[in-house]
Amino acid sequence: MKHLSMILALLIFVSLIASCGDKSNQAAGTTAEPSGADDAVTENPFGDDLPDDLDFGGEKVRVLIFENGNNPSDGWCCYIDMDESTGEILNDAAVQRNMEVETRLNIEIECIEGSGVVDLVAKSVTAGDDSYDIAIPFSTEILTKLIISDMLYDISSLPYVDLSKSYYTKNSYETYGINGKNYLITGAYTYPLYSSVYWLFNKDEWNNRGIADAYQTVYDGKWTMDYVDTVIKDTYIDLDGDGKKNDKDFYGFTSVYPIMLSFMYYGCGMNGVSLESGGFKFDYGDERASKVLDKIIALGKNPDTFYYDSGWDNFFAGNSLMLLYGSSLPKLRQLEFDFGMLPMPKYDEAQENYVSYMCAGITTVPVTIQRHEIVGAALEALFSSSGRYMVDAFINNYAEQKVLRDEHSIEMYRLINTNVKYDFTRYISPSKKIESNAILNRVLSKRDNVLASEWAKIRESVEKEFADFYDNYCTD
Repeated sequence: MKHLSMILALLIFVSLIASCGDKSNQAAGTTAEPSGADDAVTENPFGDDLPDDLDFGGEKVRVLIFENGNNPSDGWCCYIDMDESTGEILNDAAVQRNMEVETRLNIEIECIEGSGVVDLVAKSVTAGDDSYDIAIPFSTEILTKLIISDMLYDISSLPYVDLSKSYYTKNSYETYGINGKNYLITGAYTYPLYSSVYWLFNKDEWNNRGIADAYQTVYDGKWTMDYVDTVIKDTYIDLDGDGKKNDKDFYGFTSVYPIMLSFMYYGCGMNGVSLESGGFKFDYGDERASKVLDKIIALGKNPDTFYYDSGWDNFFAGNSLMLLYGSSLPKLRQLEFDFGMLPMPKYDEAQENYVSYMCAGITTVPVTIQRHEIVGAALEALFSSSGRYMVDAFINNYAEQKVLRDEHSIEMYRLINTNVKYDFTRYISPSKKIESNAILNRVLSKRDNVLASEWAKIRESVEKEFADFYDNYCTD
């Protein structure tokens, strides 16, 4: 963003006063507190606790993001620094947010795109350079080397940062918190990259088969793995008549295999790896883990299912009843038929909540920053302003008005983002044997429940690697 006029800044401030009671000052995965009639006017219209007299003299705050991460034509754009208003909802919300933050703190936000954010941060820190203030890696980048080389700053110790605020996502900083320090956080600032996985269904095909109302099944707590099996039974149709199963036929369930199905492990209430006060806990050897894998593998081997190495073409062509989807919401606007959205199914009806696997949107700060006060204030302001602008624009105005097709899907979308779960090894793992669901993917690829034997092969070495990591980085 460039220099702003005082008139424009005043207009922005007036608009904030008018909307400061909006429910949108919360990140997905959090629950807003009820607000009363008097909430429309507060002493601080920004929703944070930053002093009102901060002035950083026009200094730049440099945000490093993955390649095309600031490109609106890309499905994973984070809208870090848009040049001007275009009439597009997310673009204009980001423009308004940045103008507010830049004017409020007297800073200039600069977006730097780069290929391989983790490597770029490592190179900069190794050289002792203060090149970036904030770094946002792509969802598949592993940050282990930045942690073990002490290359990231504890965000919670920055001046002005308050992670207890609703515009930060609690499950993310609790999952990745190490020895009271927070190197990885997520929240409102990285919308719309902040992303879960979604279960989609073709409403026309669903209704044509006379299947019970999908949404009501979710509301009743009966949307389970076993229920999915009953729905997809005998749905396969050889559309091209060649007597062979291929991507031109109709199926009850499709997805990308095995990685998408491994996410269902968490949807069934499992954790994989948990960092606790006395060390790391692994649930791969638990009896319940084996039962969960039984159900996931059964789905994977079902004759009414089909999988792609990549992409979602079969469902997008209208040739499958259901899809476990793991890409950006904007792509769903391409669908030419009526679809609905559901959470991942529970393991069984006894499971208390629907759980959504959450990834992406990770925000970090390189340890080499020199201007701690500026970086802390900028982060807090960007997250809090995003909580009022980007969340509302993305959920209420974009996802709910331009992507989702009915009120129940909107309720499902909110439900999905209410109970999210991050996976520790998705971004931090001293052992590549279980990094980013590696063990689950190996088991699912075999299409046989060999979790117990696979875990037995690597358990000793994995536990040692994680124990060493705990001793070196998770204790004083």
